[in-house]
Amino acid sequence: MNMHTYRLLIALILLIPMLTWPHAARASAEEARCFPETGYCISGRFRSYWEAHGGLAIFGFPISAPAIETVEGNWTGMVQWFERDRLEDHSAEGLGVLTGRLGAQYLELQGRPWQSYFPAELPRTDGECRYFPQTRHNLCGKFLRYWEANGGLARFGYPISGEEGVQVGPRQLQVVQYFERRRMELHPELAGTPYEILLGLLGNEVYRILSLPACPEFPADMRSTWEQRARDLGCGSYFLGREWTTLAWQPFVWGALYWVPGYPGEPGHIFALISNRRDGYTWRWYADTYQEGETISYPSDPPPGTFPPIRGFGKVWSTNPELREALGWATLPEQADAGRVLQFPAPNGFSWMIYRASANMVAILRADGPAIDTVRLP
Repeated sequence: MNMHTYRLLIALILLIPMLTWPHAARASAEEARCFPETGYCISGRFRSYWEAHGGLAIFGFPISAPAIETVEGNWTGMVQWFERDRLEDHSAEGLGVLTGRLGAQYLELQGRPWQSYFPAELPRTDGECRYFPQTRHNLCGKFLRYWEANGGLARFGYPISGEEGVQVGPRQLQVVQYFERRRMELHPELAGTPYEILLGLLGNEVYRILSLPACPEFPADMRSTWEQRARDLGCGSYFLGREWTTLAWQPFVWGALYWVPGYPGEPGHIFALISNRRDGYTWRWYADTYQEGETISYPSDPPPGTFPPIRGFGKVWSTNPELREALGWATLPEQADAGRVLQFPAPNGFSWMIYRASANMVAILRADGPAIDTVRLP
């Protein structure tokens, strides 16, 4: 080989990497798919799974970067969070990418473990239903058809609740059903479109709960309830200070009224907890505008064994026919009490926790959901 040929060969060898660099750079850039809506990208196995199994409609946008996490205390590996799901890379076990059990985890974080919170159902014979003896729940109608058409057991897992109504507005309930991995939501306003059944944003909700900072200095008589049932509300602030507050309470046939004093110079707060007569409570707030000596008019005499509410409770009850119909008559006279009140700021209104000392019980009033009035402390 003469010197000229040798130099040409060296030049070609040096040129080969330069010719491949632009292609390598393009391949690397194309592997990642980025979303300006949330500022995160997907790539590799997570991108392949996301695109092959429904993409944006099923998983939503990514809300985190891939990271190694310990999931539910028993598996550690690479995960990435999405608005509606959590993807987990189980390739080391030969399982590939799997979705998280967010339906079950969300209920546990709310203090509502499905195994004990939702009563077991008997098989339904009315309508289009399928019964799952593994979890003792029915899956019916539109939810069943969506489950079967969009991945079934592998995508959603077993149903872990029956259908339940969730309060999404002052007078608006939404029918939902929980599954091991997802929550289905019925949207009648979208009937006739492909979006009548939507998947809940459980990725957002669980990720936010797990990311919450520790809240300092909660009183012991409320902290355990907050940790078990209301941690997703964030860090509350004391209403009217840290000390004990004077409260009033009265039970009704289908619920209860709570009274909490307002700040100096402001009216008090009256909270109505109303049983839906099936499996939970809704709640409403009223300003206490009662003036001492004011006359209360009642629509009729109370039935035997019941009592007419008086003062602020009486005014709110007697002047709001819907509330009166929802609660019925009082079953005991108004009770004075002492307790603590925590207030939780939220984008669409305040949430509350009210501790009533005489019953050693906490009421949880969610701005965007149902009330819980049966949390008896140890």
